[in-house]
Amino acid sequence: MTKTFVRLFIIILILFSGLTGRAEELFFEHFPANEKDKKEKDNHRPLIPVRDTLRAEAHRILNSVTITALRSVNPSGNERYSAGTKLFTGSEKIVREMKMNSLADFLRREIPVYIKEYGNGSGAFISVRGTSSSQTRVSWNGHNLAMPTLGQTDLSHIPVFFFDRIEFHPGGGSTLYGDGSIGGSLSLNTRPLWREGFSADILLSAGSFGSVFTGANLRYSKKKTESRSSILYTTARNDYSFINNTKKGLPKEYLNNSAYRNRGLLQEVYRRFRDSSSLALKLLYMDFVREIQPSVSMNDAVSDYESIVDKNLKMNLTYSGKKKHLSYTGALSFSSDKEYYRDDIIATSTWSAFTEAEYRGRKHSLKGGAEAERIAPEVDSYSGKGDEDRVNLYLLGRYIPFGYLTITAGIRGIFVSGADLPLMPSLSARYILLHKEGKELAVRGSASNSCRIPTLNDRYWGGENLYLKSEKAFTIETGADYTLKRGIWSAELYGTFYKSRVRDWIRWLPAGTVWKPQNIPLVISTGVEAGGVIGIRKSGFSLQFTPGLTYTSIVTAQGLRNEDPSTGRQLAYQPRLSARFGIRAESGKTSVYSIFSYTGERTTTDIYDILPSYFLADLGVNQSFTVGKRIMEAAAVIRNIFNVRYQNVKFYAMPGRNFQVSLRWKFGNE
Repeated sequence: MTKTFVRLFIIILILFSGLTGRAEELFFEHFPANEKDKKEKDNHRPLIPVRDTLRAEAHRILNSVTITALRSVNPSGNERYSAGTKLFTGSEKIVREMKMNSLADFLRREIPVYIKEYGNGSGAFISVRGTSSSQTRVSWNGHNLAMPTLGQTDLSHIPVFFFDRIEFHPGGGSTLYGDGSIGGSLSLNTRPLWREGFSADILLSAGSFGSVFTGANLRYSKKKTESRSSILYTTARNDYSFINNTKKGLPKEYLNNSAYRNRGLLQEVYRRFRDSSSLALKLLYMDFVREIQPSVSMNDAVSDYESIVDKNLKMNLTYSGKKKHLSYTGALSFSSDKEYYRDDIIATSTWSAFTEAEYRGRKHSLKGGAEAERIAPEVDSYSGKGDEDRVNLYLLGRYIPFGYLTITAGIRGIFVSGADLPLMPSLSARYILLHKEGKELAVRGSASNSCRIPTLNDRYWGGENLYLKSEKAFTIETGADYTLKRGIWSAELYGTFYKSRVRDWIRWLPAGTVWKPQNIPLVISTGVEAGGVIGIRKSGFSLQFTPGLTYTSIVTAQGLRNEDPSTGRQLAYQPRLSARFGIRAESGKTSVYSIFSYTGERTTTDIYDILPSYFLADLGVNQSFTVGKRIMEAAAVIRNIFNVRYQNVKFYAMPGRNFQVSLRWKFGNE
């Protein structure tokens, strides 16, 4: 009976992993034929000890299972070629729980980055290791979501609802991901499930300040074709109370002109062919209308109220195939971004063609690619036409020379009309120092060059600012990862030290009566990141602790002039210290969690003006249950439970205590 159960379990494991495109990899990771194979497993995953009897049984069964038709034919992600960096992946469970929230909400809760916010749903921009939002690339299935004019992505109107997996790669990643990855790269991914038949789910959510969210997913899969259709609509009055610290007596007021409305559509169609190749057509459309939240001093100035509208369309056609050890992909993409403010229209159209191929051997892998891009802006305020052509070429390699050592390297060249950029190389390594049953200690390190081309606004807004140089960064980091499993206890801990030197950092500064972009000669970012997951699991009950600490020193090392008072001081709106601590308990179909976060002091644009630190706490509960044959999930969360009054950006009010409840219905095979 025991042998039968073991065989059945292994077969299910193999078939399931085949559906996700990792059957053979997962199989040999968990059941290596010998110690050498065991050492050559993927370095990004903790080792899982397996009894020799199960290993032998697994190899005996493998010959009778055919899974090649279900394997993924796509080249692996570029994160595979960065062995020396700590990567962060939002778990499928957490992504599912936060489907009704914005990407800003998700990152604030799950990823060790700072989010600069102008209010609830009123503009949120990522800052990684002290860098600006335009220095971190945000992409959907490799497609850049930033408008070429601004070069940054407003995370407040990107819904988690559309995405299945969220990955974050901190540090200089321009070699891997291209222009704009000085601070890091945030990847939002969607994928087919290949579950035969019909599946669907409907999500409804409501909360404080008149917030309402409605979303629906519909999937249909049959043999070699799958379709996914997703729609959403969300709105909020955003009329929360705040203490007006610009008026005598500090009166309590209610926020005006801060409502928003967001509509979105995601349509994907996948087709597999007999030779295991596949074709995918993807369309993403978002329509966001936002009243521009006034500063607290202008809360009653009706004549100054303004609104802004964003309409973003992304289309992508991708073909992927595989022949023996070689996998390849080709893609055509189109993007249309339009922003309406007053009587101005800021619009760009982007066409791109992309191809890449990867060879994966037993000890080494090579991956190369090329991309050509054409950007055509339509902006009245530009002094010139501003059309831009770009070509990207890159080559990445991964090698396991012996034992527990993994080395990765890469080089990228970006050729842009009107700009001269150096080549961007990178080198990283990871070595497992200690490996015993249930215990592993690994050290890692990396060094890389990164670049960011000035945005179209930088170069053409209000005149031709062609004197601007591209930003260039050199980043080094080193760290360690420790994994422990002993009885009911488990732990995955990490620590990272980094230093980055950014030359020709672009900042907009006053020049007489107008503002002009300038190149700051040298900015240095140094810091430490530490955290992990500590868990207890016993008899269907689990308790999980997720500590995290970030220290960031980012200063102007060389200013525009010798007497520049900002030299040697922390950049504006960059906390030196931030921390988070999460607790999560699960039993059966019920989970309860609490998130505590601390944000340290920040200076404003006035280096002598300091915003106080603040501490926030959230408390939530999730419950799954069945009504008839329908699976339902209910959730509730109270945010800022201590009703802390704070400002993330000076004179822009943030909400006090607030709540959100949601209900999700599942249909079919969902």
